[in-house]
Amino acid sequence: MHDRDYVKLQPAQMGFRYVGSVPADARPLLTRAYESLKRDMGPKWDAQIAAGEICWMNVWQEDEEGDVMELSDKALARELHAWCARAAGEFAEKGAIMDGYGFVVNPVGSKPQAWHVDYTTDAAAIWIPLTQFTDRNATQFITLPETTPEDVLEKVASNVDEVDFAALARGVDHFQVHQIVARPMSVLYMGRGTIHRGISNTGDDNRISFYVSLHFIRDYSVYPYAADERSEKAVVNFND
Repeated sequence: MHDRDYVKLQPAQMGFRYVGSVPADARPLLTRAYESLKRDMGPKWDAQIAAGEICWMNVWQEDEEGDVMELSDKALARELHAWCARAAGEFAEKGAIMDGYGFVVNPVGSKPQAWHVDYTTDAAAIWIPLTQFTDRNATQFITLPETTPEDVLEKVASNVDEVDFAALARGVDHFQVHQIVARPMSVLYMGRGTIHRGISNTGDDNRISFYVSLHFIRDYSVYPYAADERSEKAVVNFND
């Protein structure tokens, strides 16, 4: 496929699906990376959790201009990077380009996010729960019918940071809102252009997950929308 083939939102690509589980020998790697990052951040970690907002801790990203919480253990960092590259090849759609990975925490008592698409219309991700995804803490997502009118999709694409839920409901006969509930170390693939949001965590424990972010367009000069964060080299690291 060519870059332009990935620009338009395609309802058939949206949604989460279970694609397997982390191999038993790799699970300690993710746990060690999480504990290492938590130690490295020290009081900053506690402050971020206490803020009560869903937060991203980026360990690595392709674009070097944004804040990254690099692991101090360089051997561990190299091992994690190699595993993420293999995971992208194994679990993602063919043609996916890994552009980042790290941890997302949904703390108890958090505020819900706005409905959004991550970064650009070609964005996808691998999600791995480190703690249980439940009905009280897990991501919600929307699937649209394949008959969704082009103008409705274009409206979503024009502002991926905040999707107008009410306008979307007016633009189609129906759509479905889902929630992904999964055991720790499940591997979940979020397809290109998925509309989703983190919900308020009303459970008893912080929800911890690991992500590998992906995209498919190689040259963003073909990308027509104003919300083109990748071509602007803008990286959001927390609360997006």
